[in-house]
Amino acid sequence: MKEEKRYETTKKGFEKLVEELKFREKELRAKIANTLNEMRNQGDLRENDGYSMAVEEQNINEEKIIELKDKIKDAKIIKDTNKNVVGIGDFVTLKNGKKIKYEITGEHEANPLERKISHKSPIGIAVMGKRVGDKVTISTPKGDIEYTIEKIS
Repeated sequence: MKEEKRYETTKKGFEKLVEELKFREKELRAKIANTLNEMRNQGDLRENDGYSMAVEEQNINEEKIIELKDKIKDAKIIKDTNKNVVGIGDFVTLKNGKKIKYEITGEHEANPLERKISHKSPIGIAVMGKRVGDKVTISTPKGDIEYTIEKIS
């Protein structure tokens, strides 16, 4: 039985994938092809590090294009229509003396530096399905911390 691949993402995350694919197929491919032509014109390719690097960059770009196409083909856009409970695509504000705001995303969109947290991360798991006013406990290396969900937007 074939396992179904799904790439759960928000609409914004899906649009970002499409934009990256367009960039890689059009602009980056053309830039790499131009670099390869320049390097070929320099003569002996065996000792041309620039050519070798351009070929490697081309291979990486083509692999990424295939990966992006697969993600787009397998994408399932998550729509959260219930703003009374935390779901994928929501912004949730947690309070514990200080306030902290996260965007709950699909696991492939997560970027903690941008406060984008996967719904499968410890924080995501703790807040998914919860309501404003609910208390959640999040385990951290420094111990468990209790937060109150202050806002869902």
